[in-house]
Amino acid sequence: MRVVLALAQPPLPEGGAPGRCAVALLRGLQAHGLDVRAVAARQHFALPGQPPSDLPVELVSVEPESPWRMRLSRLRRPRGELGRGAFAAAVREAAREADVLHLEEADTAWCDEGVATPTLVHLHYLVRRDRPLGPPWRKEFRSIIEFSRAERAAIRRHRYLVASSPLVAEALRAAAPHAEVVIAPLSLDPSYYPRAPLDGPPTAGLIGTAAWPPTEAAVRRILGHVWPLVRRHVPEARLLVAGRGLASLPGLPRPPGVALLGEVSSASEFLRGLSLLLFPLERGSGMKVKVLESIATGLPVVTTPAGAEGIEADGGVVVESDDERLAAAAAAILRDETERRERGAAARAAFERRYAPVPATAPLVDLYRRMAR
Repeated sequence: MRVVLALAQPPLPEGGAPGRCAVALLRGLQAHGLDVRAVAARQHFALPGQPPSDLPVELVSVEPESPWRMRLSRLRRPRGELGRGAFAAAVREAAREADVLHLEEADTAWCDEGVATPTLVHLHYLVRRDRPLGPPWRKEFRSIIEFSRAERAAIRRHRYLVASSPLVAEALRAAAPHAEVVIAPLSLDPSYYPRAPLDGPPTAGLIGTAAWPPTEAAVRRILGHVWPLVRRHVPEARLLVAGRGLASLPGLPRPPGVALLGEVSSASEFLRGLSLLLFPLERGSGMKVKVLESIATGLPVVTTPAGAEGIEADGGVVVESDDERLAAAAAAILRDETERRERGAAARAAFERRYAPVPATAPLVDLYRRMAR
């Protein structure tokens, strides 16, 4: 079976979250014996780097359009930049020889116009569940409205939809009774995530980017409320906060025992130096890649229901809602090395069983076969 994937960003082991998952997606499909080819957009904001040499990826550079043309085009096709120009042409040309065209994320959802090949769209999350609209005069308001329109168009136009979590799948089924909706979890390549030793001083951590508002809110919550409670139980504990833009957020509380590291070169190396991931996420849809990376590393996680969405990690992920319970769970793991190791082992075992490339892509392979028939 020949499958073409359209990717909104290059598959890179240290790229953005979709790029890291795309590496495992391609390797999982190859392991199932499929003839896979990917066409990946390299947009002006893409992180540098080349895809692993064993992956069949064609990179297509995408230059930003003029503001006026972009505005006019978005009225008809929201988030449709990748559906025009060289990238769209490369996807459509590859799809002519394929049995299935797989479009990753709403940004690629316009690339199948004029294509007869059976097509699916994979939506990683739903923007209105992640971000409040806010005041209508702000740029973020217009951006969220456009993302929402793009999602609705992708859902309306496609018969086959893929979600990474049951909650997103439920929303897609409600919005598109005509569609077949399949749950296929995100995946990571475990070779990039050596196990955390879990033998250092008690150290919690959080990694993300300030560009995603739920992460910014989680950082403010952990610094302003959760971490001071943890320190009451474990005075010697440290908290490391890493990620682009987080160190420079205005008005951040600075409780004792906290280090704001800014951007780090490797998320995997950062996670391996922790005792647990502490992620008090208040809202957000779909699987959270930082949680997936943590369990791949064998790192215990303490998070909220939103942080654990779509991830079954047995005892490797502790889920609580209020600040006191989050702090108590984190303190218990930081204090007790035996519990830390037991939860870390459970996290890694669950990852290998459910979210390694081969098991995670099995639902996609089944869907591809039904589509091709």
